[in-house]
Amino acid sequence: MTQDEKPHILKLIEEYDWAKSMLNDLHDAVDKKVDAHQNNPMAILSAIPKIPANNTLTEFEAVTVDEHTAILNDASYAAMLYFLTENEKYAQFSADILWNYAAKLSQRTPENTTICGNHFYDPRTAYAHFALAYDFIYNFLDHPDTKVFKESAKKMEAFDKQVFQKTILNMVGSTLQEYGSSDVHGKFISNHPILTAPGVLYGILCVDDDKERERLFNVFWEKGTAHQNSFKNTILPMFGKQGIWPESTSYSFMPAVTMVLNIVDRVYPEKDVTKGYKNIFKGNFLFDNLRMPDGRFVRYGDSKRNHDGTEQLYRYTLHLAQRRGYTKLETQAKVALRQAYNRRGGYQPKIGRSTFNSSEPLKLFWGIPIPEEINNEIDFKKPTVLVEHAGIALQRNYVKTDNELYGLCGIIGGAHYVHSHVTGITMELYGAGYVMAPNAGLPPTVKERRIPLHENYFRLYAGNNTVIVNGTSHGDQPGSWKGGAYVWQNTVVNIAAEPQHLEDPISEYFNFATQFLKDTINNCNQERTLSIIRTSDKTAYYLDVFRSKSLEENKFHDYVYHNIGDAVTLENDKGKTLNTRITNRYQTDVGDPVQSPGWRYFKNTTSTKETKNGIHATFHIKHDNRFMHMFVSNGTKRSYTTALAPPTREAINGYEEKPTQVLVIRQEGEAWNKPFVSVFEPSTKAKSSVQKVSPLMDGDKIVGASIISKVNSKTITDYVISLDHSDSEYVNKELNLNFKGRFGIVRLESIKNEQKTTLYIGEGSELGFNTHKLVSGNKRKAIKSFD
Repeated sequence: MTQDEKPHILKLIEEYDWAKSMLNDLHDAVDKKVDAHQNNPMAILSAIPKIPANNTLTEFEAVTVDEHTAILNDASYAAMLYFLTENEKYAQFSADILWNYAAKLSQRTPENTTICGNHFYDPRTAYAHFALAYDFIYNFLDHPDTKVFKESAKKMEAFDKQVFQKTILNMVGSTLQEYGSSDVHGKFISNHPILTAPGVLYGILCVDDDKERERLFNVFWEKGTAHQNSFKNTILPMFGKQGIWPESTSYSFMPAVTMVLNIVDRVYPEKDVTKGYKNIFKGNFLFDNLRMPDGRFVRYGDSKRNHDGTEQLYRYTLHLAQRRGYTKLETQAKVALRQAYNRRGGYQPKIGRSTFNSSEPLKLFWGIPIPEEINNEIDFKKPTVLVEHAGIALQRNYVKTDNELYGLCGIIGGAHYVHSHVTGITMELYGAGYVMAPNAGLPPTVKERRIPLHENYFRLYAGNNTVIVNGTSHGDQPGSWKGGAYVWQNTVVNIAAEPQHLEDPISEYFNFATQFLKDTINNCNQERTLSIIRTSDKTAYYLDVFRSKSLEENKFHDYVYHNIGDAVTLENDKGKTLNTRITNRYQTDVGDPVQSPGWRYFKNTTSTKETKNGIHATFHIKHDNRFMHMFVSNGTKRSYTTALAPPTREAINGYEEKPTQVLVIRQEGEAWNKPFVSVFEPSTKAKSSVQKVSPLMDGDKIVGASIISKVNSKTITDYVISLDHSDSEYVNKELNLNFKGRFGIVRLESIKNEQKTTLYIGEGSELGFNTHKLVSGNKRKAIKSFD
């Protein structure tokens, strides 16, 4: 931030309440401390914790990171107030704090320079605040009469600029670690050098020596090191064509990348660093497509639902677009920001404190007024969204009224990436105001990531909604993103969807996606189709078709399903409660260090006898009487086990403290020609609108389901055909039904003496029912209704 830009910031503060509010936040954070410091400088300086001897402490051992960051946070906030107000009491407060760190750190070398003792935490926290504070009070420090309070002498003495410069160079050196190994451009890395990038870049830009500053920037941007990889040649190429960082949901936001691009473009406009990375700016808009109806995010791998970096991404994108004249991108960013503000009742920013977010106050300095009314709109509610690196396909069906209650949204998929879990093709479902069927996610603290519950359960197959083959599904360690985690798996790929990624649907009632996994670790093939089928504004259901077969011996397959709630009941298709007995069949593992597949954590396991009857399971959420009705079609011999699993992370209404209900379906032999076919209807009613689910057969093969629903006075019969090839053929003479393709639906709606027939081709060429016929043409998708 330059002096030339200050009038613009002051004008924002004068004209806009949001800017004024953030200025007040800065005052509230430090004014009392600054005033107290004028009377007694030792009060805050004596509170500075001891600085460790070097940076070799682990994340858990670096216990002073919060205390150091809080003090340097005060210094940076005060420095910003000096920049805005020109009141030197703020500069003095900041300078005195910085000096008492610099006096100690300037005596060290880059190898043993640290503040909290951890080489990863330092640039993310204290180093960043130190550099920000130094930058905002630079003119004050540059004055020849400036003095600082030196704790050792307990009095004011002349400021020594070289001490600060040596400290800055040590901080930059300890982050770059040029004394270590060199970078390998193009290799796959974690997000660590992104998280540390702002802190080290801030420091580099504070170096006075022009030649050394340019050399250090070249290391940061071009050359890189093994610890701080090249931003240009290692970090940016990892974004791929979708333009998102290839990790789990909340780790993928990475607003620091767009911020760094902004800063570099401001300082080095001649480099035109944005030119080759439009994919990243486009990718910044993908995340809003990954929200559930309640506004929280879907969850795959180590991730959290409530972590939201979208507004930061849009603000940085807007700055860059305005400066570079990217008109379309500027409009997109403004629209996305206005939609975000409207979603939460307006723009009411707060500058708070965060140990790992040094950019918190930059919301004021990066602020750009957004019009209250914008005619354009970005539709972030498309039915199909693909996240390719994670092998994820999202399906949704939203309604205009009470969408949080009646809208549906689910994901299927899996892959290996940094912070992935090993899940095969996992599934997550939302309904009736809850994430009913959750993926495992991430624990609240870093420490909890290393406990057996996370490593031996949540991160593995049994902690997710998937199919386990022969009781031995597991991940591999070679190639795994974390030592000893055994989470390497092949990437699930999308092989079909209607609509395609972010395209408009051809129907407001039907959509589907099919994901395929060639699993070389467990030597099996798996394919999962998730379809959302709506029957009214308030009723809809998911159809899950899971095919799985071992390429060796098919002993048995287990379909694992988690649902939050207080109880689950099991009935057969005649409404009779099924008897169960205690079983220990899931107290096994494959003998690897993480006890795959992880189902030893199931408690109170009771199983039914094998039965060919259809099953209706009802999961009851007693808090507000919500239900998940699950139907499994008849005709295939299976046994059903209920169990209790550890509580669901980030659940609501107290269910993050209660055991999670689990249903495991065991089927002997293969599950490809006889796949698991399940219907899920979230509901506010104890009685489901779905009445009956039966298999559609092609000889001995299951190719779909017949689902009968009763909605008010209307009876709806859906014949859903889900085949395993795009050019498969299915003929049902009894129903007078024929289909060529992968996925199609025949819907019959009957009310009184009237009947309406709808034919839907999700992927295929022809669909016929009775005298009605639908041909899709080159698009291989079509829909038509017949009265």
